[in-house]
Amino acid sequence: MSEYRVKLKKVWEDENLLELNMVVTSPYCKVNTHFYTTIEDLKELKDNLILFSNLKRKEYQWIQGEDNESAAQYVQVRFFHFNNQGHIGVEFALDNKLDIPDKTRVNFYLIIELNQIDDFVYKLEGLIKGITDSLESLSEVKV
Repeated sequence: MSEYRVKLKKVWEDENLLELNMVVTSPYCKVNTHFYTTIEDLKELKDNLILFSNLKRKEYQWIQGEDNESAAQYVQVRFFHFNNQGHIGVEFALDNKLDIPDKTRVNFYLIIELNQIDDFVYKLEGLIKGITDSLESLSEVKV
């Protein structure tokens, strides 16, 4: 299996909030961003990905932050059926909302196989339960 393209690491945590570092790598770019979320939001991601993996949803979009100038972050990850051969598209729209020259805003895609969603959900569960502070998952496939 090729290298994992999505890496999440818990940077900071209190009783209500988590700061995560996400590194996403495609053949053409690599993005390293930090964002804030909650355990409840991660559970929502996990539960909806299970529905998506079981073909109960055609698409799922997870958003953290807002895409406006006053927001501290914007993270959008959209999972969708790329074709009818079990390939899944994963769209990333990421904006760190920093000022120039530190500003980063990217939008790109990975193509993965459907079974990798189950691996991601399993590893995400470990992050949610505090069993691990990081996860690496989702390997890109050639279509």
